[in-house]
Amino acid sequence: MQFIEILGLFKMSLELLALVITFFAFLISYKGYSLTRRPVFARLSFAFIFISTNFLLQFFSDIFSLLKYGNVSYYFNVFSSFFEMLGFFFIAFSHMIRVYQEHRISFLPLVIINPVIAFKTLSLYFIFYAILESMISYAKMKSKTIILTVLGLIGFSLNILLSWISEFTVYPIILQVFALVFQAFGVIAFFVPIWIYYSGVR
Repeated sequence: MQFIEILGLFKMSLELLALVITFFAFLISYKGYSLTRRPVFARLSFAFIFISTNFLLQFFSDIFSLLKYGNVSYYFNVFSSFFEMLGFFFIAFSHMIRVYQEHRISFLPLVIINPVIAFKTLSLYFIFYAILESMISYAKMKSKTIILTVLGLIGFSLNILLSWISEFTVYPIILQVFALVFQAFGVIAFFVPIWIYYSGVR
Protein backbone atom coordinates (compact mmCIF):
# COMPACT_ATOMS: atom_id res chain seq x y z
CA MET A 1 0.00 0.00 0.00
CA GLN A 2 1.39 3.39 -1.03
CA PHE A 3 2.10 6.17 1.44
CA ILE A 4 -0.64 8.40 -0.01
CA GLU A 5 -3.19 5.58 0.38
CA ILE A 6 -2.16 5.08 4.01
CA LEU A 7 -2.60 8.80 4.62
CA GLY A 8 -6.02 8.58 2.99
CA LEU A 9 -7.12 5.82 5.35
CA PHE A 10 -5.71 7.74 8.33
CA LYS A 11 -7.63 10.83 7.20
CA MET A 12 -10.86 8.82 7.00
CA SER A 13 -10.25 7.46 10.52
CA LEU A 14 -9.82 11.01 11.82
CA GLU A 15 -13.01 12.05 10.06
CA LEU A 16 -14.96 9.29 11.80
CA LEU A 17 -13.45 10.25 15.17
CA ALA A 18 -14.28 13.92 14.62
CA LEU A 19 -17.81 12.92 13.53
CA VAL A 20 -18.36 11.08 16.82
CA ILE A 21 -16.98 13.99 18.91
CA THR A 22 -18.98 16.68 17.12
CA PHE A 23 -22.19 14.63 17.21
CA PHE A 24 -21.71 14.12 20.95
CA ALA A 25 -21.22 17.90 21.29
CA PHE A 26 -24.48 18.34 19.37
CA LEU A 27 -26.31 15.99 21.75
CA ILE A 28 -25.04 17.87 24.81
CA SER A 29 -25.93 21.24 23.26
CA TYR A 30 -29.40 20.05 22.25
CA LYS A 31 -30.04 18.60 25.70
CA GLY A 32 -28.91 21.91 27.21
CA TYR A 33 -31.39 23.75 25.01
CA SER A 34 -34.18 21.30 25.92
CA LEU A 35 -33.59 21.92 29.62
CA THR A 36 -32.91 25.66 29.62
CA ARG A 37 -34.32 27.03 26.33
CA ARG A 38 -31.27 29.30 26.15
CA PRO A 39 -30.49 30.53 22.61
CA VAL A 40 -26.76 29.84 23.04
CA PHE A 41 -27.48 26.09 23.21
CA ALA A 42 -29.72 26.35 20.14
CA ARG A 43 -26.94 28.03 18.17
CA LEU A 44 -24.40 25.45 19.31
CA SER A 45 -26.81 22.64 18.39
CA PHE A 46 -27.06 23.97 14.84
CA ALA A 47 -23.29 24.54 14.69
CA PHE A 48 -22.31 21.03 15.71
CA ILE A 49 -24.95 19.20 13.67
CA PHE A 50 -23.74 21.07 10.58
CA ILE A 51 -20.08 20.35 11.41
CA SER A 52 -20.99 16.68 12.00
CA THR A 53 -22.65 16.60 8.57
CA ASN A 54 -19.47 18.09 7.15
CA PHE A 55 -17.37 15.24 8.53
CA LEU A 56 -19.85 12.63 7.28
CA LEU A 57 -19.79 14.10 3.76
CA GLN A 58 -15.98 14.35 3.86
CA PHE A 59 -15.84 10.65 4.71
CA PHE A 60 -18.06 9.71 1.75
CA SER A 61 -16.07 12.04 -0.49
CA ASP A 62 -12.90 10.14 0.40
CA ILE A 63 -14.61 6.79 -0.21
CA PHE A 64 -15.68 7.85 -3.70
CA SER A 65 -12.18 9.23 -4.30
CA LEU A 66 -10.67 5.84 -3.42
CA LEU A 67 -13.19 4.17 -5.77
CA LYS A 68 -12.00 6.53 -8.55
CA TYR A 69 -15.33 8.39 -8.79
CA GLY A 70 -13.71 11.81 -8.93
CA ASN A 71 -16.81 13.77 -9.99
CA VAL A 72 -18.98 12.33 -7.21
CA SER A 73 -16.18 12.93 -4.69
CA TYR A 74 -15.93 16.57 -5.80
CA TYR A 75 -19.65 17.26 -5.25
CA PHE A 76 -19.55 15.62 -1.83
CA ASN A 77 -16.58 17.87 -1.02
CA VAL A 78 -18.53 20.96 -2.12
CA PHE A 79 -21.53 20.08 0.07
CA SER A 80 -19.16 19.20 2.93
CA SER A 81 -17.57 22.66 2.75
CA PHE A 82 -21.02 24.26 2.65
CA PHE A 83 -22.15 22.54 5.87
CA GLU A 84 -18.80 23.35 7.48
CA MET A 85 -19.34 27.01 6.64
CA LEU A 86 -22.85 26.90 8.14
CA GLY A 87 -21.50 25.34 11.33
CA PHE A 88 -18.86 28.00 11.81
CA PHE A 89 -21.41 30.70 11.00
CA PHE A 90 -23.53 29.64 13.98
CA ILE A 91 -20.44 29.51 16.20
CA ALA A 92 -19.68 33.11 15.29
CA PHE A 93 -23.32 34.23 15.19
CA SER A 94 -23.58 35.51 18.75
CA HIS A 95 -20.40 37.53 18.28
CA MET A 96 -21.77 39.04 15.08
CA ILE A 97 -24.97 40.10 16.87
CA ARG A 98 -22.99 41.89 19.57
CA VAL A 99 -20.78 43.65 17.03
CA TYR A 100 -23.84 44.75 15.05
CA GLN A 101 -25.42 46.16 18.20
CA GLU A 102 -22.24 48.11 18.94
CA HIS A 103 -22.21 49.46 15.36
CA ARG A 104 -18.71 48.16 14.68
CA ILE A 105 -17.88 46.88 11.20
CA SER A 106 -15.19 44.37 10.35
CA PHE A 107 -14.48 42.47 7.17
CA LEU A 108 -11.93 40.26 5.47
CA PRO A 109 -11.45 40.17 1.70
CA LEU A 110 -13.05 37.16 0.01
CA VAL A 111 -11.16 35.19 -2.63
CA ILE A 112 -13.65 33.09 -4.56
CA ILE A 113 -12.27 30.67 -7.15
CA ASN A 114 -14.53 27.62 -6.84
CA PRO A 115 -17.36 26.64 -4.47
CA VAL A 116 -15.12 24.74 -2.04
CA ILE A 117 -12.70 27.67 -1.73
CA ALA A 118 -15.61 30.11 -1.43
CA PHE A 119 -17.19 28.20 1.47
CA LYS A 120 -13.84 27.74 3.22
CA THR A 121 -13.07 31.44 2.83
CA LEU A 122 -16.38 32.29 4.49
CA SER A 123 -15.60 29.75 7.23
CA LEU A 124 -12.25 31.47 7.86
CA TYR A 125 -14.02 34.83 8.09
CA PHE A 126 -16.48 33.55 10.69
CA ILE A 127 -13.76 31.83 12.73
CA PHE A 128 -11.40 34.84 12.76
CA TYR A 129 -14.35 36.99 13.78
CA ALA A 130 -15.18 34.65 16.67
CA ILE A 131 -11.51 34.53 17.78
CA LEU A 132 -11.33 38.33 17.85
CA GLU A 133 -14.50 38.70 19.88
CA SER A 134 -13.52 35.88 22.26
CA MET A 135 -10.15 37.55 22.93
CA ILE A 136 -11.96 40.83 23.66
CA SER A 137 -14.23 38.95 26.08
CA TYR A 138 -11.20 37.36 27.78
CA ALA A 139 -9.58 40.78 28.23
CA LYS A 140 -12.69 41.88 30.12
CA MET A 141 -13.56 38.71 32.07
CA LYS A 142 -10.24 36.78 32.45
CA SER A 143 -12.14 33.48 32.25
CA LYS A 144 -10.20 30.25 31.68
CA THR A 145 -13.09 28.75 29.73
CA ILE A 146 -12.78 31.60 27.22
CA ILE A 147 -9.11 30.65 26.74
CA LEU A 148 -10.22 27.09 25.91
CA THR A 149 -12.77 28.50 23.49
CA VAL A 150 -10.06 30.59 21.79
CA LEU A 151 -7.77 27.54 21.53
CA GLY A 152 -10.62 25.55 19.99
CA LEU A 153 -11.33 28.31 17.50
CA ILE A 154 -7.63 28.53 16.62
CA GLY A 155 -7.68 24.78 15.95
CA PHE A 156 -10.70 25.30 13.67
CA SER A 157 -8.99 28.16 11.85
CA LEU A 158 -5.79 26.15 11.24
CA ASN A 159 -7.92 23.32 9.91
CA ILE A 160 -9.76 25.62 7.50
CA LEU A 161 -6.55 27.39 6.45
CA LEU A 162 -4.73 24.13 5.66
CA SER A 163 -7.81 22.78 3.85
CA TRP A 164 -7.97 26.02 1.87
CA ILE A 165 -4.29 25.79 0.90
CA SER A 166 -4.70 22.10 -0.02
CA GLU A 167 -7.02 23.15 -2.86
CA PHE A 168 -3.94 24.57 -4.63
CA THR A 169 -1.48 21.70 -4.02
CA VAL A 170 -0.61 18.60 -6.05
CA TYR A 171 -0.90 16.22 -3.07
CA PRO A 172 -3.67 17.74 -0.91
CA ILE A 173 -4.03 14.62 1.27
CA ILE A 174 -0.96 15.53 3.36
CA LEU A 175 -2.31 18.96 4.32
CA GLN A 176 -5.81 17.54 4.78
CA VAL A 177 -4.55 15.04 7.37
CA PHE A 178 -2.86 17.81 9.38
CA ALA A 179 -6.01 19.91 8.96
CA LEU A 180 -8.09 17.13 10.51
CA VAL A 181 -5.70 16.85 13.46
CA PHE A 182 -6.19 20.56 14.17
CA GLN A 183 -9.94 20.12 13.66
CA ALA A 184 -10.09 17.32 16.23
CA PHE A 185 -8.05 19.45 18.67
CA GLY A 186 -10.40 22.39 18.08
CA VAL A 187 -13.50 20.32 18.69
CA ILE A 188 -12.15 18.90 21.96
CA ALA A 189 -10.95 22.30 23.23
CA PHE A 190 -14.24 23.93 22.25
CA PHE A 191 -16.30 21.11 23.75
CA VAL A 192 -14.89 21.53 27.29
CA PRO A 193 -16.42 25.02 27.85
CA ILE A 194 -19.74 23.73 26.49
CA TRP A 195 -19.71 20.89 29.01
CA ILE A 196 -18.75 23.27 31.85
CA TYR A 197 -21.51 25.69 30.88
CA TYR A 198 -24.04 22.88 30.48
CA SER A 199 -23.11 21.42 33.90
CA GLY A 200 -23.60 24.81 35.50
CA VAL A 201 -27.11 25.47 34.14
CA ARG A 202 -28.81 22.08 34.06
